[in-house]
Amino acid sequence: MATLGVKPDCVEPQVHGEADGRQVVRPVRLLIVFNTVFLYGMERQVIESFDLLRPEVEPHFLLSYVTYRKQLPLLTEIERRGLEHSFFSDRTDWPKIGRPRSLRQAWQMAMAMMKGNRDVLRRALHCDAIYLPATGYGYFALLSALYCRLHRKRVVFEFHDLPRSWQLRLRLVSMLATDCVHQTRFGYDFSARTNPYIARKSTFICPTRTQTTRLCDSDPQVRRALEGKRNLLFVGQVSLHKGIDLLLEAFSSLACHYSDIHLHVLGAGPQEQELRRRIESARLDSRVHLWGYRHDVHDFLRMTYLYIHPSPPSRFHECFPRGALEAMSQEVPTVCFRSGGLQEMVVHEKTGLICEEETPECLAANIRRFLDDPRFRSSCARGALSRFQELYSDDRIRARWLEFVEQKN
Repeated sequence: MATLGVKPDCVEPQVHGEADGRQVVRPVRLLIVFNTVFLYGMERQVIESFDLLRPEVEPHFLLSYVTYRKQLPLLTEIERRGLEHSFFSDRTDWPKIGRPRSLRQAWQMAMAMMKGNRDVLRRALHCDAIYLPATGYGYFALLSALYCRLHRKRVVFEFHDLPRSWQLRLRLVSMLATDCVHQTRFGYDFSARTNPYIARKSTFICPTRTQTTRLCDSDPQVRRALEGKRNLLFVGQVSLHKGIDLLLEAFSSLACHYSDIHLHVLGAGPQEQELRRRIESARLDSRVHLWGYRHDVHDFLRMTYLYIHPSPPSRFHECFPRGALEAMSQEVPTVCFRSGGLQEMVVHEKTGLICEEETPECLAANIRRFLDDPRFRSSCARGALSRFQELYSDDRIRARWLEFVEQKN
């Protein structure tokens, strides 16, 4: 087990009566502070991971009331899976916690934190441990974390983003946490280098789950759009830190040489309108397809020739790139830069290609290698699926997470 440092005071499974003379172990009741309104990669990973751990773990999601008031996809997904949940008391929108710009805003933030801490503490009284998937959620878990520490319960913080510099907010959350969870060895090393106190925490390294089954019915429009082409796919936020500009420039240089390649972008973000403008300017309207946010990623991947993850390390280090992992699960090789967890997930020339130069020319050259050599593409595709099954399958991740959840002093 990849546990580093001193083990914390852990929650042991609770004995709950007997059945036929045998002791029955009660599930570990885990409170997940989840006051987000989005359903992107991090949120899906958290939901899918703890869904996988049932019945040994009994997760309870504490959600923003906004998800109910607006019937957002996040709530729909949690209800679809039958996961237990309740809501914060934010009947009106709470301000984002940060540096206030006025006394009124400071007061509003203080009131939101007081109410949020009350909500989390009430629920924590009935749980064995607390899970925080982001530092921002720590503002609402101060009291409950102190309560858990006093009662020898665990407070688990997982890194879904990698800190590029020393962070006061992360320092505060780490002081409250008994355990820090990292999804890759690179993520642990990077976090401990920028925030050295992380190295002194009890640490667990394990990937999160990426579900490989279809979540919804197939869309006939997808099949019509992808049939008969060599499709290049990107899944993620349409933003500069994800390298969407580098991807378009690389594709533009390839499109004039390969008439059968099409680029499909699944996601939305701040650069979406600019990307549309650049596509029109380059006259690539019929070759580049912007699909927006989609639930049926696996249907796209089943008809994809190559997955591209263009996040450049100078702009952003990927913590645990979900899109690349989904591609591996569907036997699709990846081309990427050496960004964060990608360099640990993708094996150069075995499951894909890692670009050493952070340029669109280097990205295009590595894509071209797959386009010119279908046998090499097939070899990497087989390698990608094999690596997924070996390291990232449901059985492996479930076993390692349960080992962590149920570990004893």
